[in-house]
Amino acid sequence: MESTLQQRIELLGEAINKWLAPDNYVLKEAIDRTVRDGFFSFEDIRYQLLALKKSLTAGEFRRWITRAGLKQHKPSNETVLCLHAGNIPLVGIQDILAVALSGKRYLGKLSRKDPWLPATLLQVLQNHELIHGKWTTHIDELAGEQAYAVLFSGSTDTAAPVLDLLEKKNIISANTPRLVRTAHFSMAFIEDEKPENLRQLTNAVFRYGGSGCRSVAMVVAPFSFNHIKCHLTDYIEEFWLRNPQHKKPPPSLFYRFAYNRAVGIEQSWLDHFLVEETSHKPDEPFVLHWVDGDRQDFIDLAWKYREGLQSVYSMDPGFDLPEELPKTEVLSEAQQPPIWWKPDGIDPLRWLEHCV
Repeated sequence: MESTLQQRIELLGEAINKWLAPDNYVLKEAIDRTVRDGFFSFEDIRYQLLALKKSLTAGEFRRWITRAGLKQHKPSNETVLCLHAGNIPLVGIQDILAVALSGKRYLGKLSRKDPWLPATLLQVLQNHELIHGKWTTHIDELAGEQAYAVLFSGSTDTAAPVLDLLEKKNIISANTPRLVRTAHFSMAFIEDEKPENLRQLTNAVFRYGGSGCRSVAMVVAPFSFNHIKCHLTDYIEEFWLRNPQHKKPPPSLFYRFAYNRAVGIEQSWLDHFLVEETSHKPDEPFVLHWVDGDRQDFIDLAWKYREGLQSVYSMDPGFDLPEELPKTEVLSEAQQPPIWWKPDGIDPLRWLEHCV
């Protein structure tokens, strides 16, 4: 790894430390404004920032560089357009840092559901000359720009119309390379009822109201939901006391509960969430699917629902799935992944290195 790239990594580590410093009142104001405007809860923002403080270090950046095969710093005016989602706080930070490490120009469309937090990071990176470009919450303000590549994170429902709009405004062309990530749920396999495992599972399911693509929406365990219902509910209530759920489910979820009761599906209505013992594909927010099964059942379901599946978790890091499926991760890292994790199985830094 050349010295210029090493220096950039060290400078990036310093910038992150300044951004996350207790005396960064710009970040503090962004947090307060985000909570005040009702975008996210303070508890979820705090959790995300603490997780980032652990993962955004010079050592982790070096590891990312090595995994991505980046060997030298190559400054470029080629513009990368990042379309950021707003389902959880600072969800687009990996794309921002990938552009910063790649040396390319950043063009950002920030989510109107999370406009303040990422802007504080971008300003610090710009002050340290680690990123150059512009960002906004309005696509119209990107008029006149020409992107050479696009990083998009969001739902399959929004991807096509947004990309079509960008083409109409001549910000991208039909041939512009684009990395579109649309996976929207994850699965977990647990084998026992140990308190630490159930606490990790609870965090993986209910953090951010279950709205992250790494959030667990289906659990496979060698015992029924009815067997563990009372025990698990205690951990969920414990979690909600410390982390009140910010987003509430729509009234229509109660109709699902009524239908399940009518057809005899084992379930539990938890005010803000529905847990049901079914193996249906996760297709609705605020629902956790519980499956009584073994490791082979877990693998079979991962195969069945691989379209839309982001991550798979287990308490056993040696539990390997077939190569075509996501690599098994430990459950404790479900909501605090390393900065070099691969959304939809693709490293954005490596992709930028080879596509533009």
